[in-house]
Amino acid sequence: MLFQQTSNPVERWEGVSVPIDRDPNSNGSIRSTCRAALLGTYKNLGLMRLHETLRGSFATPYATIFLFHRVTDAIPPDGLTVSTAWFREFCRLMKASYRVEPLAETMRILAAGETPRRRSVAITFDDSYADNFEAARVLHEHGLPATFFIPTQYVETTLRYPWDSHLPPLPNLTWAQVRQMAQWGHDIGSHSVSHPNFRELGDAAALKELIESRVVLEEQLDRPVDWFAFPFGANANFRPEQAQLVAQAGYKGSFSAIRGFIEKGMTEPILPREAVPYFRNLTHLEMHINRCLDGLYRLKRWAGFIS
Repeated sequence: MLFQQTSNPVERWEGVSVPIDRDPNSNGSIRSTCRAALLGTYKNLGLMRLHETLRGSFATPYATIFLFHRVTDAIPPDGLTVSTAWFREFCRLMKASYRVEPLAETMRILAAGETPRRRSVAITFDDSYADNFEAARVLHEHGLPATFFIPTQYVETTLRYPWDSHLPPLPNLTWAQVRQMAQWGHDIGSHSVSHPNFRELGDAAALKELIESRVVLEEQLDRPVDWFAFPFGANANFRPEQAQLVAQAGYKGSFSAIRGFIEKGMTEPILPREAVPYFRNLTHLEMHINRCLDGLYRLKRWAGFIS
């Protein structure tokens, strides 16, 4: 399956489906604690590595594009937020065990029809929260490249997203910070101007958002902007044919917030990303992106727990 559905009840956070009964950075309930212990045992006994090796003997390698929004301790973890400690552990794991490559390299390999490298991942962020600057710094310290998708209307303003109305003020990035992130080697992509639901836009309005955001970013950064991430990013938030508008506006590729992996020969014009806060802990994340849970997903689909 290209797009893997979650098996728990979900709520919507900026277009990303996340289970409603979990804290992405803590054990939470007794059930979650037991599940974490089971996953840890599976990994520590070497079964995860064995499973991955056996799968690799007959399956083609693939790449994973991660999606983050917020890395902060100012608010509790939620469907958009991971803690700073969790993120540092994530960076250490990626540095030690995975091949983190620029998003442009993932796209080059796909366009060339090449096979993705084993355990290759790309890291992305959406929405230009100010905490992304410190996340970019931590990534830089670990030598890990990332791509930050910026809605230009929000930069250096006090504008807030509607879904944040119940939270304390969460500052936005400044242009000086965005430029520094680029100087650290991170890529900057567009997340539109005003973060609209593209499914509700006509072609002219959608093209205006695409072109104006790209122009502003290129003026601020003095470099090309090649990538676009659809705001919200769920199936209900864009139309597949809008990928043509993305290309017309001068972008080389576009991305959703729908779960899935990047596989050789994919022809989908809008590519999937894995929203990180879904995962209860790093072992859960590892087992998912190493495809160790595919059998469990198939069983749950057969049983009718997921579609």
